[in-house]
Amino acid sequence: MPGPQGVPRADIIDLLAEGHSNREIHRRLGAYPARIARIRTELGLPKYDRSGTLTLDQKWATYTHPTPGGHLKWTGPRGAYSTPILRHHGTRHQARAIAFHHHYGRTPVGQVRPTCGQAWCVAPGHVADQLIRAANQRADAKYTAIFGRTG
Repeated sequence: MPGPQGVPRADIIDLLAEGHSNREIHRRLGAYPARIARIRTELGLPKYDRSGTLTLDQKWATYTHPTPGGHLKWTGPRGAYSTPILRHHGTRHQARAIAFHHHYGRTPVGQVRPTCGQAWCVAPGHVADQLIRAANQRADAKYTAIFGRTG
C-alpha cells in the first residue's frame, strides 16, 4: 500500500540524505515506514546506523537519478551558476568533483565539467578536470595534424 498522498518522494530523499532513520522520517512526514525503506533500498543506502550519518558518497548518491545513456541527473541542491553541490558535515562539496574522485581516485585539478554534452550530468565516467581536458585537446590537435580535419 503506498504512503499517504501528498508526501513527495523528494522530501523523503532529502531527509534520508541528512541521515535520518525511517522512524524519524515517518514521524516528520507521515510517510509509511515501508515506503521509506523501499526508497532507501532503491538508492542503495544502508540501514540507519545510530552511530553516524551517511558517507559523502552515499549522500551524493541520494541526489542522483540514472537516465538513458549512462547519465546521472543531479536532483539535489545547486549553487552559483546552477552548479550541483551538497553539504556534508558542514562542508560544501561540488557534486562533479565527488563523481570525478570516485571514478579517477584522485582530487580533480581545476573545474570539473561534463564531457558527454549533457550539462546536467554528474556520472563519474562523464566528467573531466582541467588536466584531462587539456590532454584531450592535445590529442585532438595531434590527430588533426596527422590526418587533417574530418567531417
